[in-house]
Amino acid sequence: MKTIKTIPFVFLILLTMNLTAQESTLTKGNTSKPILLNCAFGAGTFAAGENMGGSVFLGSSLSADWIPDKKTGLSYGLESGLLRGEAQGSNIYGIPAIFRLGWHPHLVKNENIDLFALVKVGWGFGIWGSQLETDSNPNGIVGGFNFGSRYVLTPRLGLYAELGYTYYGLARSSNHPEYPLGYGSGKLYTSFGLSLKLGN
Repeated sequence: MKTIKTIPFVFLILLTMNLTAQESTLTKGNTSKPILLNCAFGAGTFAAGENMGGSVFLGSSLSADWIPDKKTGLSYGLESGLLRGEAQGSNIYGIPAIFRLGWHPHLVKNENIDLFALVKVGWGFGIWGSQLETDSNPNGIVGGFNFGSRYVLTPRLGLYAELGYTYYGLARSSNHPEYPLGYGSGKLYTSFGLSLKLGN
């Protein structure tokens, strides 16, 4: 449990160190590659087990995308956050650690609009609610493919949105006799929030 709780803190520390280094470069007058810091809220469906009904899947995320070369249109990033679904009247929480590979194809001429596609892969650290068995291990692989857009409000701030499919294989090693493959998998279909641009 202590390991699960430390994951998001480690992620945020590394992210802060990276962003601090970028800001230091800017203050020295050197040209830096842009980093997009995104904070979003998401909602979708949650399939709670093989023979059980689902619920709404809610979550908040913090991600950072680095664009080393605007000509290729590729971005590389990390994502974490807090996700929540419900099974058997009890909450299931997940803390993902995700790698993001993005492609920004420049399909529109309007420079204020950034359209992109994302491939995501990682691992979700799950936490059961108190009513479910305590000996299960609610962790699982994360993977997905999303389309997104960013609308620039100012040179630094923009609106951010994603739409697609993200699978969260929570509780894949459950010891429950009726559901050996686990209780839940979240499909996060849409998320929206704000994006902050650091660098040039």
